[in-house]
Amino acid sequence: MWDERRSAGALLPITALPGPCGIGVLGREARDFVDFLRQGAFRLWQILPIEHTGDSFSPYKCLSAFAGEPMLIDPRQLLEKGWITGDELAERCQGLETYRVVYETAQKKQLALLRLAFGRLSGADREACRRFNPFWLEAYALFMAIKGRQGDLPWFAWTDAALRGYDGAAVARAKDELAPALDFYRFVQWEFDNQWQALRRYANRQGVSLIGDMPFYVSEDSAEVWSCREMFAIDEAGRFLAVAGAPPDYFNQAGQRWGNPLYNWQYLEQQGYSWWTERMREALTRYDLVRIDHFRGFESYWRIPAASPTARDGQWVKGPGIGPFQAMEKALGKLPVVAENLGDVGEAVEKLLAETGFLGMGVLQFGFLGDARHLPHRFHPRTAAYTGTHDNTTLLAWMYELREKERNEALFYAGYEGDWGRGGPNCGICQAWLRILYMSAASLVIAPIQDLLGYGGDTRINIPGTAQGNWRFRVTAEALAGIDTGFYRRLAEVFDRAT
Repeated sequence: MWDERRSAGALLPITALPGPCGIGVLGREARDFVDFLRQGAFRLWQILPIEHTGDSFSPYKCLSAFAGEPMLIDPRQLLEKGWITGDELAERCQGLETYRVVYETAQKKQLALLRLAFGRLSGADREACRRFNPFWLEAYALFMAIKGRQGDLPWFAWTDAALRGYDGAAVARAKDELAPALDFYRFVQWEFDNQWQALRRYANRQGVSLIGDMPFYVSEDSAEVWSCREMFAIDEAGRFLAVAGAPPDYFNQAGQRWGNPLYNWQYLEQQGYSWWTERMREALTRYDLVRIDHFRGFESYWRIPAASPTARDGQWVKGPGIGPFQAMEKALGKLPVVAENLGDVGEAVEKLLAETGFLGMGVLQFGFLGDARHLPHRFHPRTAAYTGTHDNTTLLAWMYELREKERNEALFYAGYEGDWGRGGPNCGICQAWLRILYMSAASLVIAPIQDLLGYGGDTRINIPGTAQGNWRFRVTAEALAGIDTGFYRRLAEVFDRAT
């Protein structure tokens, strides 16, 4: 439903929503947040990836490029459908935290509850569930069923060599032996889809568009890498020839070794980039706009030898360029995409971005850290402007972390002479920066919820290059209620971003 008008929005992961479930879910709090956005004349809600996460619980390291995260299913809706009891729901919501996600506990409780619900489906429910059959579901369900039988080990550590190698006869035999487990995972994805689509319809009726997030790479331990390994740089024995990462940059001076397998772009091109087209098609069934993470990987990507323990030994390798997007647009029409073109991208990446016609990103914080492209007065209309991303600290923490000279320059730029260090939902410096972004030429303005709340660095979502403690931030309903939505509605009206 996105119509490319000037607009503004907020970045809040589903997991960070308030509520009694220990993690944000696709229920009433999500609808309440849509109502909050509408009150503030925000027309966009950007989220992080919602796919089924692995043991790291990073939304960029998922067990599937398509399957939804089971923990996001609202258990209260299972009660409404008669699939669980009130006591079972109460137990599901006990022992969890308000201000942070304890994934390990929430996951265990959620899967146990979903298994109870699955066992109580009516005949009509089971028939409706069987009719749900997106192209990726069978491989995902089998992958998860085998993974469960193999003690949740990654596929390349499975003890059954035939299944590890995706042998046809072994796969067929596993489908028969594990049929009940496959039905369970089909049910989970069916219910996830029902709840997600209901939320999307509600948001669209309220004039709010959803911006989804598509990771460039897929996880090494995923249904796609196991079942479609010809798409990746993997040898016949299942060994990775090289892995993905990033060179040294602002976030990490040693670079980042992500560990994802690289794509076999030659094979993908021979297939007409059909997998990427289907991936985008599925994304557009869930979102109104799609943010493509690490867009620069289409122009060139950092190739790290698999044996190298760090990213320092990597090198840039030419990517596929415009080809995948031409294939997608031929099949799907004009793509509503925001391309994450951050970092040391160079002219070649900017040229590719211009060829696609996608919106690029501008990040306020980077503008005062040496990259003048991100200064708001330099934004052009084909820009989505952010105070910061999920990889940045908060605006308030950033102001504290600046050296005095840089801070004084930033305050002069903002024209702000008040107490810049005072946080809270009416944080003066945060509102001053957002005013500047609202008046810029950028088509979209997105603020992480922490910057609307005036929070400090302890609420940061992610620290790139670190494996522990990320993605756990949650907000409360009381905190959201303290945000002055009237201020943001007035900004939207004055700077032509109102609904």
